Amino acid sequence: MKKYILPLSIFALLHFKSAGQNLSPTEQKIVQYINAQMPQSEELLKKVVNINSGTLNHEGVREVGAVFRKEFDDLGFQTEWISLPDSLNRAGHLVAERKGKSGKKLFLIGHLDTVFEKAMSFTPYTYLNDSTVTGQGVNDMKGGDVVLISALKSLKANGLLDNTSLTVYFTGDEESSGKPASVSRKDFIERAKACEIALAFETAVGMNTVATARRGASGWRLNVKGIMGHSSTIFSQQAGYGAIFEAARILNEFREKKLSGEKVPYFQSGFNYGWF
Repeated sequence: MKKYILPLSIFALLHFKSAGQNLSPTEQKIVQYINAQMPQSEELLKKVVNINSGTLNHEGVREVGAVFRKEFDDLGFQTEWISLPDSLNRAGHLVAERKGKSGKKLFLIGHLDTVFEKAMSFTPYTYLNDSTVTGQGVNDMKGGDVVLISALKSLKANGLLDNTSLTVYFTGDEESSGKPASVSRKDFIERAKACEIALAFETAVGMNTVATARRGASGWRLNVKGIMGHSSTIFSQQAGYGAIFEAARILNEFREKKLSGEKVPYFQSGFNYGWF
């Protein structure tokens, strides 16, 4: 069980600032609102953490979704529950949207499920000291979801959501996606394509950094053909290098030319955090 303190920041919805820069008067008001609302934000986090929402606990995932849905409804978003076919054995997804013509179209990403299934021993929201709590999903990623909602509340309170275009997508199967993904992620992908900037609220490389790129995973197949023959003829003009050596050559060339110099960029943030 990992133990984290929750930063309630405005990092996703403000202009990024390098360390040492002063916040503008508007940004100061946003931070002040977030800090003033800290008790309410913590109560929201505690409420959802104390609901088991392991990926296969459909009832729990939907219950957490209902709690967050009310928060978005109160903020004036249009909300919708996206159901999935029974064959996928997944609860579904929560979507909250508002339409506007000001600024970029943002796609804000979170998830409702955790890796802690209902059959596992339950760990409730518990203080370890005056600033650190533990519990199922307190960081991954109910904490991130609460950060997102807290930021939106502050922006609305300061009149900064007017005429904006936002889509918030909380998946219910991030920890173990329904298969095939072409079905479980179909609606997600379609809505993402309609947006211009995607921001995920799950911790990436640390609490005080924002990741602008991240390595992912994919599957692919390499088919190589060779001339059949006795192993003693390998490397001859007639037999060539053989399928195995050709596959190794292709993979090594791919590594040298495509991967060896790749870097994952990120930058240190200079945001004002509120802690409890």
